[in-house]
Amino acid sequence: MPLENWMHKNGDHRNGTSSILFLALAAAILAGCTLAKRNPVPRELLDRADPPGMADWRFIGEHDEALDRGRMTGRIDVLRSQMSASGLDRRPVNVLAISGGGSNGAYGAGMLEGWSELGTRPEFNVVTGISTGALTAPFAFLGSEYDERLARCYTTFSTRDFVKERGLVQGLTGDAFGEPCGLRGLLEEQLDEEAFRRIGEEHRRGRRLFIGTTNLDRMEPVYWCISAIAAEDLPGGRRLACDIILASASIPAVFPPVLIEVVGPDGESYDEMHVDGGVSNQVFTFPVSLKFRGSNVLADQDRAPAVWVIRNAPLILRYDETDRSLLSIAGRAISGLIHSNGIGDLYRIWLTTRRDGFDFHLASIPFDFDVIPAEPFDPVHMKALFERGRNDMLEGVAWNDYPPQLGPADEEALRIEFEGSPRR
Repeated sequence: MPLENWMHKNGDHRNGTSSILFLALAAAILAGCTLAKRNPVPRELLDRADPPGMADWRFIGEHDEALDRGRMTGRIDVLRSQMSASGLDRRPVNVLAISGGGSNGAYGAGMLEGWSELGTRPEFNVVTGISTGALTAPFAFLGSEYDERLARCYTTFSTRDFVKERGLVQGLTGDAFGEPCGLRGLLEEQLDEEAFRRIGEEHRRGRRLFIGTTNLDRMEPVYWCISAIAAEDLPGGRRLACDIILASASIPAVFPPVLIEVVGPDGESYDEMHVDGGVSNQVFTFPVSLKFRGSNVLADQDRAPAVWVIRNAPLILRYDETDRSLLSIAGRAISGLIHSNGIGDLYRIWLTTRRDGFDFHLASIPFDFDVIPAEPFDPVHMKALFERGRNDMLEGVAWNDYPPQLGPADEEALRIEFEGSPRR
């Protein structure tokens, strides 16, 4: 759920994000002694502390050069082995990536239902989710029989069902202005013991479900294999999975961060602070370092493997007159930054698919969809968006084969650049 989608309670779409920005800055000034102290992971243990049983089942961003690169390379090798031996060895190969987008997740949920009605929806080898995509991904992973749960989540609830507002003073001196008690309750109700057990069964069949969060201390993405948590029967596994999914959807300053307990090599317990996965990525497939081209993962296939990306947002921001005020200008600029980062993620994924021989398919909210929400989670808006996603699938107009402003000529240029890597 990206920050840009959180609006001020008075319904002003232009000033909602900037209001949150202002309040977050005020909170940073006023906060201090009112919050319980943390026990963060010491820097020297950053790459050696994990929740019990999760050392080989989560991947942390690759960009901190201060870390022990040998151990980080080892983790990359472990993840490649897992994906090669299990997640991508079922034919044909299909990967589904679901982006953030707050209430706009209704579009992707509607697409999945329409895809089921068409009878062409594949069983995905790997499903990934960020933010609102983290809420959708478990049910997309489980298959069409869970479409009804998705429809219920995205068409029958409103803001007050998800969020309990804190008072102004409590918010300014605390860690957020809202409490996601309703969202957590809905998540625990829908991702019940039976659904969680089924996720574990699918993992043992070789399929993988990944959810992305952002570790604020490291300011890096963390990709968690939720299906492994379910399959390996870790103590408190379902609660940990729900914490991870909730963290992925926790907008900083709007919702509190989620503290996840980890254990270091010294046997001591520490905490990691995780928030909205959209802070670091709007959508992801697999790390760029997992180079599948030339490996045996994609060998002996009748057709090219495919990556399907659902972007729960438009590709172009709408025109919106900006007031000549500090908060309005800052809010609009932040929305632009979030949008640009999301488009950059699409280019990165597309380039990776071209390098590794995957087909690429992208769906996004059409620019002509013009139902404006009256609140952050407006059931009227979400129902309309759900139906638009469903109809786009049924009418065969949902998917494009290129990210924005790219086409066949760009692919041909890359094909020449990547000699020996023709598209299948």
